[in-house]
Amino acid sequence: MPVLPGAQPFLLDAGADAPATVLLSHGFTGSPQTVRPWGEAMHAAGYTAIGPRLPGHGTRWQDLAATRWQDWYGELERAFDEALGRGKPVFAMGISMGGTLVLRLAQQRGAELAGLVLSNPSVLSQRFAVNHLLPYLARVKRTAAGIASDIAKPGSTEVAYDKVPLAALRSLTELWRLTREDLASVTVPLRVYRSAVDHVVEPANAKVVLAGVASTDVAEYVMENSYHVMTLDNDAPELFEGSAAFVAERLAALGAAGAGPVR
Repeated sequence: MPVLPGAQPFLLDAGADAPATVLLSHGFTGSPQTVRPWGEAMHAAGYTAIGPRLPGHGTRWQDLAATRWQDWYGELERAFDEALGRGKPVFAMGISMGGTLVLRLAQQRGAELAGLVLSNPSVLSQRFAVNHLLPYLARVKRTAAGIASDIAKPGSTEVAYDKVPLAALRSLTELWRLTREDLASVTVPLRVYRSAVDHVVEPANAKVVLAGVASTDVAEYVMENSYHVMTLDNDAPELFEGSAAFVAERLAALGAAGAGPVR
């Protein structure tokens, strides 16, 4: 199927002298358009930015319905290998389910990561229908209402589906469970940006992540002027500036240590 306008994957190459590569993951039902401004900011700061399009995303919801979390994670890992191939420290950043996926990446391959930045990451839902009715609903109903464009900034929209395929959502809940169970294996430096008002991901998600990881270099920032899609919202500049500062800080620390997590 044709890719929706703006939903294409991106590679923003800062050249051979770029001191780091940043891998950015979009969220469930979204597309690389959601994280491209984040990638552009990292590129402007001197880093190469890679934004893959996760399978089933950026085309039509029926394509997403045919995929599962292993497909999404597989594409992220492929892009991670591409990033590692550049021979520089790699940082992973993600929004919503993208945050879930990069957490999973840190659980599986944390020794190769220099750090994580998460924007409104998801690892659970407190909604009754998701926790108790989804297995039954997914058998008789294909979709639910969409979750796209939860944005406070007027005129800002997300390239994402207007429907949520329930079979894919059920698979996402499996990824949440696995990620929650393995949070203690996350040891890389971590920054979490959370919106004070988020109509998609509840505050409990960030609390669970922060309480569960074993990272010693951790910080949380609460954004007061954005909803769920922070990368396209009022607080995006603060997220981008903080992410670039974090990368620079970690690179300085790696330089002082004389080595970095490069394969």
